Amino acid sequence: MSLQLLKPEWQAWVRENVARGCTPASMQELLLQGGHPAALAKQAIAEAQADHSPGQAQPSALALLAAQRQAQAQLLPGVGEGNRLRPQIDVQANSLLAPDGQRVQIAAVLEHPQIVLFNQMLSDEECGQLMRLAETRLSRSTVVDEQLGEARAHEARTSAGAWFQRAEFELLSRIEARLAALLHWPVDRGEGLQVLRYAAGGEYRAHFDYFNPGLPGSQRHLQTGGQRVGTCILYLDEVEAGGATRFPSLGFEVRPRRGAALYFASVDGQGVEDPATLHAGLPVLSGVKYIATKWLRQRAYL
Repeated sequence: MSLQLLKPEWQAWVRENVARGCTPASMQELLLQGGHPAALAKQAIAEAQADHSPGQAQPSALALLAAQRQAQAQLLPGVGEGNRLRPQIDVQANSLLAPDGQRVQIAAVLEHPQIVLFNQMLSDEECGQLMRLAETRLSRSTVVDEQLGEARAHEARTSAGAWFQRAEFELLSRIEARLAALLHWPVDRGEGLQVLRYAAGGEYRAHFDYFNPGLPGSQRHLQTGGQRVGTCILYLDEVEAGGATRFPSLGFEVRPRRGAALYFASVDGQGVEDPATLHAGLPVLSGVKYIATKWLRQRAYL
């Protein structure tokens, strides 16, 4: 039985997506990304389909449409209908099952700009491990100089940061793979995770995550991986007071919650930089704030 050769979390993922009505091709694509041989992936899907009883309640037309959209979204950019300009999330569901077995809840959705708030993106243990890893290499955070494109310290950003290479540790590989699966954006189209620590009074004043193509300092960054098309902020711990992520033009803010994640697209549906994504990390009033930031790029980031 090929299905039984998969890890339990992959078995559950295959069965759930068969029940949702996803196409075999879309599921096989993600199984291949997960390192499974093509023949094994194909046979495992076929077995799950055979096990799915025809007598079970059939999905409604709306549910089937949602499943079809999810299946299309699971295709990599450049494959079939997957030529997308930004990540795409299955927001029809109230929760998503990552290939590693983590059940992630969708807590809030905004259509424009595209914003999705997740709960339980990370486990308590993963949050703790990530904070401990960061403590070994924290240094003063920087911003990109608009004219020169160089990193420099700035009074608008008062935090300490730790940069990691993709897949530098097993923990990072696991988190990166989870984000890639849920956001439907390949791992190699993302920068390495950056963990930030904000002490009392620490903040990051209103800014854009995308590179302004009209500024000289942006060109060197756009040449490697293209534009930043999305951001995912992972909240690693609770904060007693302050420290929210605020979008001033929307009158909307997200308070830190351990294990939660905030995703927003930095570009609109046409791939154009979206000024509505102006955001700030509000000052920490009491306690310490830990977050991890994942920036998603237009092309492969090497």
